[in-house]
Amino acid sequence: MPAIRYQHNYKSVVLSDKNLHLKHPLLPAFLKDGSLVYYPFGGFVRREVLTYEQYVKLMFISAFSHTEEGSAWEDITSHKVLGVFIKGEYFVVLSEGKPIMVQ
Repeated sequence: MPAIRYQHNYKSVVLSDKNLHLKHPLLPAFLKDGSLVYYPFGGFVRREVLTYEQYVKLMFISAFSHTEEGSAWEDITSHKVLGVFIKGEYFVVLSEGKPIMVQ
């Protein structure tokens, strides 16, 4: 499973499905009205399984790795990442194993 690196208070935090049981920092997301709303990281979800979930633009995600160990990071600092809000948590939306970048 993949992992993301999130900038939180001047330090980087690696988030993956492997460490979901740990307490994670709250991820910020832009809503359609332009406000920032914070909720915990819930993991990853494939775009093909989504139906009518609320889409959000996740902020401050600085890198992505295809492995949970984070062996090879891809810099995505200049992008917002597509996420969904499900049951009080933000999930990163994946397409072909990579996060979807939005403007």
